[in-house]
Amino acid sequence: MLYALVLAALVVLAYFKLFSANFISWDDGEVLVNNKDVHDFNIKAFFTNYYVGNYAPIAMIGFAIDWLIFKGNAAGHHALSLLFHIINGVLVYYLCILILKDKLRASICALIFCLHPLQVETVAWVSAKNNLVYSVFFLLGLIHYTKFIVSGIKKNYIYALLFFILSVLSKPSAICFPLVLVAIDYVLKVKLDFKSLVINKIPFITVALVIGIATIYTRTEDKFINQNHAYAIHERIGYAGYALLQYVYKFFIPMDLSVIYPYPQNKALSIGVGYVMLALLVFGLYKLYKSSSKIIFFGLLFFIINLLLVLQFIPFGEVLTADRYMYLPIMGICIAVLSIIPFKEKQLKIIGITLILVLGSLTFMRASVWKNSIALYSDIIKKYPHSYVALNSLGAEYMLNKNYDMASHYLNAAINENTEYYKGYYNRGLLYAQTDRMKKALSDFDKAIALQQYPKAYVARANVYYNMKDFSKAMSDADAVLKAEPDNAKANYVMANCYDDLNQLDKALLYYNKVITLSPENPMYLMRRAILYGKMQQFQNCLSDLDICIHLDGNFAEAYYWKGVVKVNMKKNPCSDLKKALDLGFSAAQQPFMTYCR
Repeated sequence: MLYALVLAALVVLAYFKLFSANFISWDDGEVLVNNKDVHDFNIKAFFTNYYVGNYAPIAMIGFAIDWLIFKGNAAGHHALSLLFHIINGVLVYYLCILILKDKLRASICALIFCLHPLQVETVAWVSAKNNLVYSVFFLLGLIHYTKFIVSGIKKNYIYALLFFILSVLSKPSAICFPLVLVAIDYVLKVKLDFKSLVINKIPFITVALVIGIATIYTRTEDKFINQNHAYAIHERIGYAGYALLQYVYKFFIPMDLSVIYPYPQNKALSIGVGYVMLALLVFGLYKLYKSSSKIIFFGLLFFIINLLLVLQFIPFGEVLTADRYMYLPIMGICIAVLSIIPFKEKQLKIIGITLILVLGSLTFMRASVWKNSIALYSDIIKKYPHSYVALNSLGAEYMLNKNYDMASHYLNAAINENTEYYKGYYNRGLLYAQTDRMKKALSDFDKAIALQQYPKAYVARANVYYNMKDFSKAMSDADAVLKAEPDNAKANYVMANCYDDLNQLDKALLYYNKVITLSPENPMYLMRRAILYGKMQQFQNCLSDLDICIHLDGNFAEAYYWKGVVKVNMKKNPCSDLKKALDLGFSAAQQPFMTYCR
């Protein structure tokens, strides 16, 4: 208990800057901040849908609980991530005791696990909390399986299976669990037989196969399988070796860490180095297997097994390596290294104190990069100035902050780096649309759609057509999206606006109703339906929508204006609402205020 408290205190100190950090625009919106299912605690949706390419209902329930407690308070979400990280550190300590049978080495392993700067990405990125959650269940499953191997008590086997199911339903990465069980069999059992190696793994393998197949489907559907990096198999093998080398290097020399590590520019050299790394690994594992160094062998196996799924044999994403992929594998390297070094207790204690100071300081500095999206993306570009993904993201972030000059600079740079990057054209199209350059916006959306059938680009182009009063083209684009995604709120909104402007009010109302069902917390949607109700002379419904709109956004000046207008029609006093609209800077309220309130 004392060790757990000390570990918790060290983690909080190292990650203290996270309490002032914000959400990040990568995934945090889709997973948590703008996720209606999470806000509604829709358990049925968690088990029937997938999010950002992952089927992870248990993790989504965790996000829903977090939102129920903290809503949009980022500090609360970061605090819970730290709590899970501390729990994982304690579990690593107990698992290492079972494997290493040495409390001091187990404590150092847990310290490295908790304080290594490679872990910052997983802990600081709110939407990466599924990494933390699956790891808790993964480690609990390993602890119980280890106890089963040692004691033979069957309930531990059942617990291991249950925790594995919870783990794999938190993040598909857990499907490597059965292979880790084989490694545990090896390190703890003197004699291995067919029953221990295969028969008792069948339930685990069955679950892993089902989730693995489902994950390939969900990743493909959400466009995470990246054909840009679909290299020949011999090239992927070389890149896998290169990635393993990079992970080992970053473990021992955790400098210049980044959220993005692009594929190396010298393809032939990196693939060649990768094959050398793989050859050394295979030779080393063979020698260890033949010797009596079971624990070192286990540590390396644990490291490799937990990285197998992210070595880009199946290409996904835009990067070859990522710090968050090392979250659990880091324990394997720790076990191997701590089993090699022959230091005595006093020397190990000095090493432990040194690691606390060095790793804790590096983690403290690294955590500051996660202050907000602009700080994070700027850090990437500082290290990798040609990363078109980071350039595009930084440009989009500046656009959200209405710094259009900086947005234009970085979006142009992203497209110059990769003229086939559809998201760059999409975001620059949004920038042109926001700055009223509609023809340029159309050109960029056309290019984005030509490169990739991207629903967001269709909706954005539909909005441009709508603003240009070309309703037939706007409705055509929106309809194309709705055929594939009938619950796309933004596409439904375009259809509603078009029917509204075409004075087909009944059809417009159907679409506005659908939009508000899908996104009930968007005040703009409610205001547009309120105006429609006004056109239909349904003033009470209009007033009701505007009241909800103002409840959602107390500074929505236009909503106060329309509330005043509808009160005029209802022969009620409009003055307080018109005055509020004026105070908030809505100049159109001046004339009715002068007419009805003087």
